[in-house]
Amino acid sequence: MSTLFLYFALLISVRGVVVDPSARPIEGARVSCGDASTRTDDHGNFVLDAPADCTLTIAKLGFLGVTQPAAEGEAKIEMSIAPKNERVVVSATRSPILIEEAGISATIFTEQQLAERQYPVVADILREVPGMNVVRANRSGGQTSLFTRGASSNSTLVLLDGVPINEPGGQIDFAHLLSTGLERIEAVRGPGSVVCGAEASAGVVQLFSKCGDVEAKIPHGFLSYERGSFQTDRWTAGINGGLFGRLDYALSAEQFHTVSEFQNDFYRNTTGTANIGFKITEATRLRVVFREFDAAVGVPNEVGYGLFDNDAHSTSRDSAVSLKLDDARGRRFLQRAMLNYHRLANSFIDQNIDGPYTIAAYVQTVLTPRPFTYLVAQVDPRTTLAPPGLRLVKQTTSLYPFGGQFFTKRTSFDYQGTFTHKGGSLTGGYRFEDQGGVISTLDVGRKNNGAFVHEQYAITRRLYVTGGARVENSTTFGTRFIPRGSISYLALGEHGLLSNTWIHASAGRGYTEPTLLENYARESFYVGNRALRPERTTSYEGGITQEWLHRRIRTDITYFRNSFSDLIAFVSGNPSTFQNIQKSWGRGMETSFNAHVTRRLSFSGNYTLMFTRVTLSSSPRSDVTGDGYELVRRPRNSGSVATTLSGKRWVIVAGARFVGERQDSDFYFGVNRNPGYTSAYGNASWQVTKHFAPFLRVENLANERYQEVLGYTSLARQFLGGVRVSW
Repeated sequence: MSTLFLYFALLISVRGVVVDPSARPIEGARVSCGDASTRTDDHGNFVLDAPADCTLTIAKLGFLGVTQPAAEGEAKIEMSIAPKNERVVVSATRSPILIEEAGISATIFTEQQLAERQYPVVADILREVPGMNVVRANRSGGQTSLFTRGASSNSTLVLLDGVPINEPGGQIDFAHLLSTGLERIEAVRGPGSVVCGAEASAGVVQLFSKCGDVEAKIPHGFLSYERGSFQTDRWTAGINGGLFGRLDYALSAEQFHTVSEFQNDFYRNTTGTANIGFKITEATRLRVVFREFDAAVGVPNEVGYGLFDNDAHSTSRDSAVSLKLDDARGRRFLQRAMLNYHRLANSFIDQNIDGPYTIAAYVQTVLTPRPFTYLVAQVDPRTTLAPPGLRLVKQTTSLYPFGGQFFTKRTSFDYQGTFTHKGGSLTGGYRFEDQGGVISTLDVGRKNNGAFVHEQYAITRRLYVTGGARVENSTTFGTRFIPRGSISYLALGEHGLLSNTWIHASAGRGYTEPTLLENYARESFYVGNRALRPERTTSYEGGITQEWLHRRIRTDITYFRNSFSDLIAFVSGNPSTFQNIQKSWGRGMETSFNAHVTRRLSFSGNYTLMFTRVTLSSSPRSDVTGDGYELVRRPRNSGSVATTLSGKRWVIVAGARFVGERQDSDFYFGVNRNPGYTSAYGNASWQVTKHFAPFLRVENLANERYQEVLGYTSLARQFLGGVRVSW
């Protein structure tokens, strides 16, 4: 009894008000001292009984944390606005939320991380995301696809400041997406269709363009030039600032050119971005974002097998523009209206016959439960015998002329309202989208209408739930209902070596609508199918996020299970068409870690173990995509590691990515397995003066000759160096 009395005698009553830099009260800030904690009310007030010798900690999403000694009596605490945080995600719920509180899996790359890596192509950044597998055919500019947690390459929605830039039906080529002009990339794994609509059945990648500073009266800018192996040139430039205390702007441009390693292997990309904002009032802001790229790439074919196409090439022009109005109605309600437009025009030209080519190889078939066939070595076509245990396969082929043009567009109106209430926020929205394109020389189109509601709520200071639903109607596939929910629990706070222990789980559904080609094609040998249903994804995940040593180390392990149904396949017949007849699944485990060893040294890495299966195939006896086989180009093992070492004026980043053996197809030798590979890289920069910084980077450091797609050889070791001038 005396011990209990002494404990209460040592408690003090801490009370106060928490405000922002404009002296407005901050609601819902977490106030803690020792083991005691509470949250501020809607007037920013709090009362807390805490030990006399504890440290008071105040935290709120979007603000810098505050710590100070606890003192009895009234206190006024001001919180500063936080810079954009690598733990705050927008794409998962359409409003800012901490990743841990959202109960989802996401990876965020900040502008600083992009700069440390010399602004690589977006696809190379996404290679460092667990559960996301990037596959590129050819070299620079080659067709680049993204597979999220075993899903198809059309199942990840890509947004540019909220504008969908996938083709209708989800297809997107990541080859031409450059990171110059971006200040943030969010990669969310798991269905996002509930808030983002079609194409987000397995994940969402959102690119955020850089904004200017309305208070910057003197413009800031940069100019950079890079030169390297294979006659590679890269120019980048940008300028940003503000005018009249109301207008901010950020403009950037890049031109990349290389002749690459083989004949007809060139690549050129010119990209420009403009982000302009205008403050109408303190509560209302208007923003226009425009981004366009124009690219041309040679297509030399499967040079890894000795097949060379000397004239095939493709061109792409992609334009995206958005007009966004943000308006705050009081302290609790924020609304946003957007007009979006995206247009993509592709062409492929191949006018000459190349060949005939005769190629030969030794292959080996391993009789596992299902036959695995490996390429052992290519040999002289004049070879007549194979060593014991191997087979000699010969093929004679020609590369015939082919050409075509492809055009799609998406025009949409988006409205979203977010109401902030005690313990969380409620978001609802509506989208109308008009999709169109030229298919089989005909102008075709369809319309989508979708509405959603999504709630994020703190039941207690440790328990968070989010959830919502969407109703989507299309003029081609009818009406669909899409739910999603998640829960996150702070199981353990600051406790010795452990900082925070979060347990999270989520479940949801997603869908991907058919492409315009699959709906509307009218060719002589195949036709589209207007009765196609959307491809569906059902997803479950659960995991633990652990912080160690006062948040200097963060580890995460997540188990996921995805089921894919109503998958669309091309079915031969009279006439041939597309049908919803395939099913598959993907399940596995993602792990990641980030460690800030010292102020100058940090490590990061991830590893994904994933199992996939085809459970119902349109060609059940195929040794590539038949029943029971793994899904093509989804490796069982993959991951990456990176080290960053920084001084006062210099930064060195070194890392490696590895991809394990996987199912594939070469179409010539009957090979269905592609061996694993590792690719290492390094970057270094030195800020000689405030305005001048030389830099150096190397790709494929070990000069490994791997093939991400069978037959398409990777680029050899590449050295590049340049200078960056800024003001």
